[in-house]
Amino acid sequence: MSFEKIISVPGLSGLFKMVAQMRNGGFIVESLLDARRIPVSSTQRIIMLKDIAVYTMEDEMPLYLVFKRMKEQDGFASGVSPKSEPADLLSAMKKILPEFDQERVHASDIRKMFTWYNLVKELIGSEESEKAMQELLGEAGVEAAEVVAEEPVKKPAARKKKAETEGEAEGAEPKKARKTTAKAKA
Repeated sequence: MSFEKIISVPGLSGLFKMVAQMRNGGFIVESLLDARRIPVSSTQRIIMLKDIAVYTMEDEMPLYLVFKRMKEQDGFASGVSPKSEPADLLSAMKKILPEFDQERVHASDIRKMFTWYNLVKELIGSEESEKAMQELLGEAGVEAAEVVAEEPVKKPAARKKKAETEGEAEGAEPKKARKTTAKAKA
């Protein structure tokens, strides 16, 4: 099992791995807690763990890399109870990730991180997860801290409108949209 196939479903406790896709667009998922399989509708929100990041003072750090830091300090991280007081959770998180943004990362988020870490710590650092996350984060030589956000992709309509306005600026006449009408048969 790879880290990239693990999901969180809001409203359901724990983490799940995707087992199969249903015909209607939903999924069959298996709980990492008790291996119980349940269907998840295509209308439910599904959050991939690989897409979650933690706010730091400079940028965002992917959750997988936070889990890797927890794995490096496994004796300490495994000993932290997710049911601890919020102040204890914040101090524990400071020891593991000193640069996390305390204003944007709440105690409930930290509680989830410690709960989830205890469920997936065997996957962190495995060859399959490392390979998948390396592809996600970039080329093999790119460190996670150096990952730069890509330039947002412009919508095609915006490009078309820009091309039309550039054409007008050059003195060319803009193309007019054709009107189509549907004729009703009598």
